[in-house]
Amino acid sequence: MTEERAPLTVLLPTYNRAAGLRRAIDSVLTQTRGDLELLISDNASTDETPEVCRTYAEQDGRVSWFRQPVNLGPIGNFNWLLAQARSEYVLMLADDDWLDPDYVERCMAIAQRDPSLSIVTGATRYYEGEAPRDLILDTNLLQRTGSLRLLRYLRTSWSSAAFYGVLRTSAVAAATPIPNVMGADWLFVAALAYQGRVLTTPETHLNRARGGTSADFQRIAAVSGLSLRAARNPHLAIAFNQFRDVAFGSRAYEDLGRPRRLALGLAAAAAILAGHPFDVFWDAVGPIVLHPRAIWLTGPLRDRWRARHPL
Repeated sequence: MTEERAPLTVLLPTYNRAAGLRRAIDSVLTQTRGDLELLISDNASTDETPEVCRTYAEQDGRVSWFRQPVNLGPIGNFNWLLAQARSEYVLMLADDDWLDPDYVERCMAIAQRDPSLSIVTGATRYYEGEAPRDLILDTNLLQRTGSLRLLRYLRTSWSSAAFYGVLRTSAVAAATPIPNVMGADWLFVAALAYQGRVLTTPETHLNRARGGTSADFQRIAAVSGLSLRAARNPHLAIAFNQFRDVAFGSRAYEDLGRPRRLALGLAAAAAILAGHPFDVFWDAVGPIVLHPRAIWLTGPLRDRWRARHPL
C-alpha cells in the first residue's frame, strides 16, 4: 500500500473465481483516479486465486491481499474486509463484477462535495451470456430524514446495487457487522440510507454479471448456511430480519429510543410487504404452481398469462 493513506479503499472479497477476478482487479487498477488502495480477501479458495492475488500485489503497491485460513462465508468475508477499512471511503466490488474506468473519479467527486451522502453509486448494468446489457438506474434516496429514506428504499427499491457504491466509512461503522441473514444486503443498504442520503449518477457504471451467488434465494441460503425455511419464504424472512435489525440489532438506529425503534422496525417490515406483495404471494404459491404434478395444468395458464402481460 502507499505510505500516505489513500482516500478510498476498494474491498474485494473472492472465492474460487481466479479467471473472473482478473477483470475485477484490472478495472480497479486502471481507474482514471488512481489514489486508491485495493484490499482482497481470499476466502480460502482452492483454485488459482492465491497466485492471481500474489501476482497483482507484487506488480502494484496499491494492492494487498489476505488469505483466510477457513471459509468465512460470503457475509463473513464482507465483514472482515469492512473491519479493515481505515480510509475515509470504501467501495465493495464483487469478484465477478467490474467498474467503468471513471467510476471512482465521478463517484468520489460527488461524495467529497456533499458530506450528507453516505452512498454514491453509478448506474448498474447487468450482463448475462450474449443477451443485451440491462441498464438499471438506481438508487436515489434524498429525503430529509433517515426514517423517510429507509422506508422509501424498502417500499420502492428491489435493487441492492448501492451495496457496491462508494460508501462513507463513518456510516459503514454504524451499519456493521452485517448479520448473516436472508436479505443481508438490504439491511446494510437500509442502515446506510438511515445514516445519510443515497445518490446514483448515470454518468458511470457498475457492471454486474448475472448468475453469481445471489442468482436465487435457494443459492443464497445454501452458500450462506441459512435455513431452507428462509429460502422458501424469503420475502417474509427479509421483512422479519429488517424489523429485528431496526428494532434491536444495528447500531445505526441507536439515536432512536426503544419505542421509536420498535415503531420504525414495524414500519420497515410493513414497507417491504406493501412494496412487494406479488413476491410474497409467489413465495407461497410458486412451489405449488411449478410442482411437476401440477405443471401440466398450471404451465399453460402461466404461459397464457405471460403472453397477455409481456412486461
